[in-house]
Amino acid sequence: MAIALEHRPVRRALSTRDAGSLAHLLRDIVGRIVSAWQRHRAERELESMSYDLRKDIGFREADRTTR
Repeated sequence: MAIALEHRPVRRALSTRDAGSLAHLLRDIVGRIVSAWQRHRAERELESMSYDLRKDIGFREADRTTR
């Protein structure tokens, strides 16, 4: 099994034509929603794996320190 991580820049330079347009605002909001949903789905997939499988691919055990 392979996990592909995608890196996207946080902000891109705005062109003067798009700087304050409603279309740009909507595109930005929709992009953030899609990105959050994709992160949520990826986290759920990882959490659904067994502990042994997550350990094999390099995830650490949850920190269980008690005070």
